[in-house]
Amino acid sequence: MSDRKKTAHQEGQRDARQSPLWPDASGETPRAGQSQFPAPAPDRAHRPGPKRNAPERKSLQDLLFKEGLEAAKLSANATSLDDLQQLLVAQFGQNSLETRTRYAQSVLRWFFPGDLNSIARRVWMAYGDEQIESDILRYLYLSAEPIVGTCVESALFPLENGMLIPPAYFDRELRSTLGQDPPSKTQERLKSNLMRLGFLARERGKSDRLNSVVPNKTSTLLLVHYIFAADGPRTVEISRILANPFWKYLGYKSEDSVRAVMREADAAKLIGKYVVADQLEQVTTCYSLAELLSQKARL
Repeated sequence: MSDRKKTAHQEGQRDARQSPLWPDASGETPRAGQSQFPAPAPDRAHRPGPKRNAPERKSLQDLLFKEGLEAAKLSANATSLDDLQQLLVAQFGQNSLETRTRYAQSVLRWFFPGDLNSIARRVWMAYGDEQIESDILRYLYLSAEPIVGTCVESALFPLENGMLIPPAYFDRELRSTLGQDPPSKTQERLKSNLMRLGFLARERGKSDRLNSVVPNKTSTLLLVHYIFAADGPRTVEISRILANPFWKYLGYKSEDSVRAVMREADAAKLIGKYVVADQLEQVTTCYSLAELLSQKARL
């Protein structure tokens, strides 16, 4: 064996010894001693050194989800983002003005990105429904915080609801996302924020259980329009809808569940048509987001 081939052979053996064994894409049951938790996708596997496309911020704040819901309600009477911030500062119960101001600014960053008339405000004014609004806020937060959003999309989505998740699983996910060992506060806040979003429940000891988050079909319809067809009728391939992680943020566990909502919207005449023919699968909308909201359309 030549020196070059011998080196390649030795490296292959070393890689095989170092690589963890995971269930493959066929869903085969892991052998004894193997982990039941999936490895990161190949393009997200942890590698030494800086990670490409790693989030710029390496830390997390405590999620203020209840405060976000309160902000959506207060926004109906606000005239600007500055006005809404003052309403929030006056509403929050912390003793320190500095803390209340910082919390209000975080809420605005997550749920009102740059515009008072964000989808959070528009949906609350149309429906006044906390279940629908909570789905919208969950989507907005996970879109604004890529560390948590990536965890939901890539680490929690493949797992079955009700599964106990050991702490090391989240540590591995954070190292993969950040490209480095995460700060201890980030580790703690990732799990606590996932609890506030409804994805986790704390069990006795150090394990967490994956909760079943039940998405609202109306919020799903609204987000499809908000993301893909906000301004009016448009034809969108289902593959493009499924490539966006919004439906995983809402709690869906299968692509067919999203398809079922689109079929129901088609039957309710809230979209123009849902077409499946040969290799063609697409949805054509018939309303703008504003028109759906003005109708208070529901599924």
